Amino acid sequence: MNHARIALFVSMVLLAAPVAVEAQQGTKAYKALGLKPQAVLTGTVLKARVLPSDQEQVVCIATYLTGKGEKADAVNVRLGVFDSFGEGLVTLYTRDFGTDHHGFIANGDLLVMDIDRDGISEIIVSYDDFSDPLIQQRLAEIILYDGQKLDTAWSGFIEYDATKAARDLPVERRDRYVRDFDWGNTIRTRGASLFLKKKVIAVAGEHLPEPRIVEETFDLRGKPANW
Repeated sequence: MNHARIALFVSMVLLAAPVAVEAQQGTKAYKALGLKPQAVLTGTVLKARVLPSDQEQVVCIATYLTGKGEKADAVNVRLGVFDSFGEGLVTLYTRDFGTDHHGFIANGDLLVMDIDRDGISEIIVSYDDFSDPLIQQRLAEIILYDGQKLDTAWSGFIEYDATKAARDLPVERRDRYVRDFDWGNTIRTRGASLFLKKKVIAVAGEHLPEPRIVEETFDLRGKPANW
């Protein structure tokens, strides 16, 4: 398990993340995403209050086989947020990360936690982007309720390794690094700022004698930051 995923896992345990729903409800969530349950490779379905409401919503991420033959779109990742009414689910928010990135998306992960301590949880998703076979890159997004709707407050690479593609990239992109979320400092600001620790392993295609740790801070209430 890599550093970023370890940080997510530890945070989930320490901050008592929402429990997964029962299998039948999970199947309903996959179907509400427009998927056949048998096509789902991996998935997480949780109940959490991610929007202002008296009841929790159903939050679902699924990595699934699309049934298409091309490498670019054979696997995809979708996210959905639903209200539960009786036996059915009502869609409140959906994302198709393959459509957003024109394919080449896989291995979706989900974490739900209240990082601003206001009683409404934020959604943290991550997924692999394999559009360039010479670059290993994993992206993450923090999706939160901005007072009107669910929206992406931050997005960026949590794993990036372009050292194998060094000759084909500008110097400023020939790096290798991983980012760990610093939830302790983030929560101390009640979610106003996002703190990360960036471990830089290589710069301009050259490995550093010792990894360099850079502390980063981003505004979670401003425009999304994209790399």
